[in-house]
Amino acid sequence: MKSETSMPSLNEIMTRDEVAAWLKVHPRQVGRLGVPSLDLGRKTKRYLVRDVVAWLDTQRSGAGRNDRRRARSGSL
Repeated sequence: MKSETSMPSLNEIMTRDEVAAWLKVHPRQVGRLGVPSLDLGRKTKRYLVRDVVAWLDTQRSGAGRNDRRRARSGSL
């Protein structure tokens, strides 16, 4: 990622630390929040910027929060 303040290219691949810096959260929180990732092997996750942006859009609309609540209550 070029800079923590600039918007990365939609085709860019980021590490957990880069995503965390971009979202201004702790790196562990990236996984806890359910940010979609690519599993490239043992303890190797990468994040496509376009997937993170799409995930952020669902969080803004509230759809992501409702899905998590239903999943926790078992009503999916």
